[in-house]
Amino acid sequence: MNKKRKIIKLMLILMLSISIYCFIQNTWIQMENIKIRVRNLPSKLVGFKIAHISDVHLRKNEKNIDTIIKKIKQENVDIILITGDIIDKRAVIENSGLNKLSKELSQIAPTFAVTGNHEFWNGSVEKWKKILEENNVEVMDDKVVVYEGIAIAGLSDNSHYKPDELEGIEDIEDMPMILLAHRPELIEDYISTSNKIIPHIIFCGHAHGGQFRIPILNKGIVAPGQGMFPKYTSGLYKFDKNAMIVSRGIGNSIIPVRIHNRPHLPIVELLNQ
Repeated sequence: MNKKRKIIKLMLILMLSISIYCFIQNTWIQMENIKIRVRNLPSKLVGFKIAHISDVHLRKNEKNIDTIIKKIKQENVDIILITGDIIDKRAVIENSGLNKLSKELSQIAPTFAVTGNHEFWNGSVEKWKKILEENNVEVMDDKVVVYEGIAIAGLSDNSHYKPDELEGIEDIEDMPMILLAHRPELIEDYISTSNKIIPHIIFCGHAHGGQFRIPILNKGIVAPGQGMFPKYTSGLYKFDKNAMIVSRGIGNSIIPVRIHNRPHLPIVELLNQ
């Protein structure tokens, strides 16, 4: 009888431990500070800080809004970038928390956003754009704007990077350029030498960190658009003259659980090369 009680006790402890671990892995946002050196960065932009938000998947992750806002306020960022899937395909957009999130982010710093696949799957892209624009978030799908000497470009979800087709591209001259694009698997398209203008830094989401990550190796298991053992899932990737930042995202969607893969909020600081 004592042996049976010990087994039951051990099972309860194990179940409790697993529950606590899963709760932490799916709710405790990890801030990652990344420094990137940019060629010919104007002196006034040295130390320029960028918060990168992706894949919140509202409404199911609406409870994270206050935490997101609190953490970004503490970082004293210069701009905020949103790289898609802020809402989930199943969300009722008017009641998703999108209005609150976009309003509070834009009150912290100028905020720029592009669509992800879930905005299109939801069928409410125009409503999504209207809510963001009413709350002073600039929707960057297929256009370029200049802010404080930085060219900020954006692509609508699953679009190929064709600089000649971006509205406002003629205004950027030789200034540093960043690109918001939901899908990291299209990186070769973004940095192809066939493009007459190549972004210095690309910000992406979509991969959810590979959903389940392998300890020690720090590799993801599966990601949309990349399949098994995906190449681009988390953090900084350096190329010859370019860099890509991939956010693991803040929320969950089709697969409701993360393992060894906490929600992720990169903070990027620009330095001169």
